[in-house]
Amino acid sequence: PLMWPHLEELCRNHPDVAFMVYTNGTLIDENAAGWMRSSGNISPAISIEGWREATDDRRGKGVFDKIIRGMDNLKTAGVPFGFSVTVTRDNCEEISSDEFIDFLIAKGAFYGWSFHYIPIGRNPDFSMRITPEQRADLVYRIREIRKTKPIQVADFWNDGQLTGGCIAGGRRYFHITANGNVEPCAFVHFTVDTIYGKSLREILANPLFAAYQKRQPFSDNLLRPCPLIDVPGQLREIVAESGAQPTHPGADDILYGETASKMDEAAQDWKKEADRIWTGIEGKLAREKSRV
Repeated sequence: PLMWPHLEELCRNHPDVAFMVYTNGTLIDENAAGWMRSSGNISPAISIEGWREATDDRRGKGVFDKIIRGMDNLKTAGVPFGFSVTVTRDNCEEISSDEFIDFLIAKGAFYGWSFHYIPIGRNPDFSMRITPEQRADLVYRIREIRKTKPIQVADFWNDGQLTGGCIAGGRRYFHITANGNVEPCAFVHFTVDTIYGKSLREILANPLFAAYQKRQPFSDNLLRPCPLIDVPGQLREIVAESGAQPTHPGADDILYGETASKMDEAAQDWKKEADRIWTGIEGKLAREKSRV
């Protein structure tokens, strides 16, 4: 987003709006940090994959050091920022370790977002998905970080109890692509509508969102909130019922054939772990909701 020449102007023209931008942080020099401080309504969430080796392996040699320079510039300027991690089978323990979280806190991060790797698009790589056991460990680990460290972290798939399940499909959130397609979620690449020629009220009433909302929260176990990876059969029903179309080639691979079978198998594997955890901590999680 920092390559877009109008970002500063957008923020300054809308002082009553708070902007959070996901960025690799490599373009956050002293000048960028300065205008963000002056604008006062933008907070970068900086993508990082773990320590230098993990980050550079995925994002390119030298990117980790550029990210750290960006964080230092933001901290010096007094700009609140966070971090964003894509959790994979290889980095799951690393990104949730005390050492890594403490490092980011020392760098100045106020918050962090945890996104599990989702095998969507063309030729999805299921070997990168975290295992059910790793996801179960994260349920407890994220809560421990929140309770013991001066940072707010959230896991988009393991924190369903904080939001009453899935928030997508216009219930609390939806996604707009660069070309104006309206998707229920940034990870669910189907649409029946665009932003052009319609009001927000009309968009929120579209049949795709209606099909979503009448099924939410998708599961009584709020550790299984997602119709994409936790209850994939429901996403197939939603797409069929609403007549939604994929927003790019390959987006509908998750609905059919081998990919769909793998999604179902992974969902069932997680269900076993999720049900075991939910039975034991459901009451505790409900109480935690009121404190976070």
